[in-house]
Amino acid sequence: MTLVDVEGHVPIRRLIARAVARDTLPPSLMLTGPDGVGKRRVAVAIAKMLNCEAGTAPGADGPAASPDACGVCAACDRIARCVHTDVIIIEPGETGSIKVDAVRAAVDQTAFRPFEGRRRVVIVDDADRLVSEAQNALLKTLEEPPAASVFLLVTSRPHLLLATVRSRCPELRFGGLGTDEIADLLVTRHQFDATAALAAAASADGSVARALETGSGDYIEARQSAADLLRAFATASSPKRRLETGKELASVRRGSRSSAAADRETLTGRLRALGTLLRDLQLVSARGDRAWLANGDCEAELAELAPAYDTDRARRGFASVERAISALSRNASPKVVVDWLALQL
Repeated sequence: MTLVDVEGHVPIRRLIARAVARDTLPPSLMLTGPDGVGKRRVAVAIAKMLNCEAGTAPGADGPAASPDACGVCAACDRIARCVHTDVIIIEPGETGSIKVDAVRAAVDQTAFRPFEGRRRVVIVDDADRLVSEAQNALLKTLEEPPAASVFLLVTSRPHLLLATVRSRCPELRFGGLGTDEIADLLVTRHQFDATAALAAAASADGSVARALETGSGDYIEARQSAADLLRAFATASSPKRRLETGKELASVRRGSRSSAAADRETLTGRLRALGTLLRDLQLVSARGDRAWLANGDCEAELAELAPAYDTDRARRGFASVERAISALSRNASPKVVVDWLALQL
C-alpha cells in the first residue's frame, strides 16, 4: 500500500508527499488520532516513499498532486512485509508495553548509515505504550536525530507520552473517516455486502479497524455480554445490585491472555459493543429506519430491550458509555470506570 492508497486524510497525505518530494520532512513526527484510521499505514507509506528503488510515480489526487512510491519494487515489497533492513518497526510485546531494550537497539542502528536504502525509518507503533525508561532513551535521539534517519511515533493517546517527547515531535492529527468512506472500503477491500458495510460503518466512530471488529468472534462475544448486562440493568434498581452486576463488564475469561493493558483493551471492546446497542435502542425507540441499525442481526433482542430503554434512557446511557471509554483512554482505573457506569445506566 502506498500513500495514495490510504483511505481519506487527503490534506495530510498531500502535505507529507510534498515534504518528501522537497526533502523537508521533519526527522521526527508524531502521527496521532483515533485507533484504526490509517496512521500506521501512512507511517509505512512514508518509509516506502523514502526508500523506493523506482523513484516516484504520479499521485492519484489530481495533476497537482505530489509523487508517491511505486509500491511494487523490491524495497517497497520488503517494507510491506516488514523485512527491510532499514525500516524498523517497534510495537508492544506480550506484556502490552514497549521496553527500553527495543528502543536502545533501534537507536544504536541509527548511528550508522542505512544499509540498503536511502533513509533509515523507525516506526514506533502504539507509542503511548513506551515505558518511561524507553521514552527517556529516545529523547536525545529525537533532539539530535542522525541525518539519514526518520522517527515516526504512532499513537491514539499522545497525552500518555512525556511532555519532553511530545515537544520534540511535530504532530500530524488524523481525524476519523466518514461513514460513506468506511462503507466503501469495507465493500471494495473486505468483501462486505452493502447493507452490512453501512451498518458496520455507522457504528465504527470513524475507525475502519473498529468496523472490521463488528464481524469478529471477540466482538460477537462482547456484544452478547453487553446485551446480557443491559437486560440485568433493566430490572436492577438498588445501587448495590447495580455495582455487583457491573462487575461482569470487567471480568476476564478463563484461559484468556491477561495483563493490565490486555484487560483494559477487553473492557474497552465491551464498552464499545455496549455503546452500539444503546445507539440502536435509540433508533428502535424512535421508530427510525432499521437499515441504520449497527446490530441488525439482533433486531429481536433490541425489540425485547426497547421497553426498558426508551429514547431518553438509551441516549443518556450512550453518552455515559462514551465518557467511560474516554476515561479509560486517559488511564482511569477500570474499576472506578465500571462502578461509575453501573450507576449511570
